[in-house]
Amino acid sequence: MRLKRKNVERVVETAEQAAKLKSAGYKEIGGVSPAPPGHEAPGMALEELTVAQLRELAKEKGLEGCGSLSKAELVSVLKGVV
Repeated sequence: MRLKRKNVERVVETAEQAAKLKSAGYKEIGGVSPAPPGHEAPGMALEELTVAQLRELAKEKGLEGCGSLSKAELVSVLKGVV
């Protein structure tokens, strides 16, 4: 489920998470939720992910200092880890 408040968008998986964000002023928005990093469809290339998704994937893999990297740099680093 996708929720949005001003220019901040959040993707949640449970009704409990959604209720918490709704109480904080988030509104549910339509559309299909993007696959969370690390759960993308088989064969999905790193190049197809957004910078935010790449940063989240790097965080999940335990990589530090990736916040200032460009998309190309993130893809390069993650190819050696994924």
